[in-house]
Amino acid sequence: MKKTLAIILAALLLSSSFVACTVEDNNEETTAATVTTEEVTTEVPGPTDEELAAAASLETIANNLAAKYAEFAGIRDSYDQYMADMATWPEEERFEMTFEEFFASQVNVAPVDTTVEELWLPGFTTAPAGFSEAYNYQPMMMGQAFIGYIFRVTEGTDVEAFKKELTEKADPRWNICTMANTTVCENIGNVVYFSMMVVADEENPFGFTVEQKDAFTATFTESILGTAAN
Repeated sequence: MKKTLAIILAALLLSSSFVACTVEDNNEETTAATVTTEEVTTEVPGPTDEELAAAASLETIANNLAAKYAEFAGIRDSYDQYMADMATWPEEERFEMTFEEFFASQVNVAPVDTTVEELWLPGFTTAPAGFSEAYNYQPMMMGQAFIGYIFRVTEGTDVEAFKKELTEKADPRWNICTMANTTVCENIGNVVYFSMMVVADEENPFGFTVEQKDAFTATFTESILGTAAN
């Protein structure tokens, strides 16, 4: 009887050992399979600043900057006042005018005709060389010392040298009646933002604030790089 009991106990111990080894082996296989089948993700790099600039629309950038000028210059308020005044006119003299139409009468946004043999650009003593495309935006009322340009530098032209030429040829008193006291010249890739304006200081309290000047530059940057530039 004792001999039989010993044999049964031995068999039970052997069975437990076998089950434990089997579970351990299965766990190792499962872990190995998990490691082997784990997905490997590779982050694809996005376009560079230079590539974004090369694909950017100068017209869109110029319109965005002109809209920012309109915001700071209070053109929307001027439109609302104009429409309110018109409501007091005789009915036969009134006419429909959208804000977009009013805006176009206040701010000019236009491409630069680069085909002209002797090119002259407002705001410069002589036209800079080395650009293939450009847009100009400025108020229609010539008594304001504000003007802006977006240039696309020709391939092979040194961008920094082009920016230096812009600042050297800039004429802050191109408007005769008034004079700009601030010049901004920045670039992203082959696209250059140039502007002259009056920034308020102790001598001249009337003008854009430093924050507004910087907001123009930020608008240029965001127009190319998108909202990720914020």
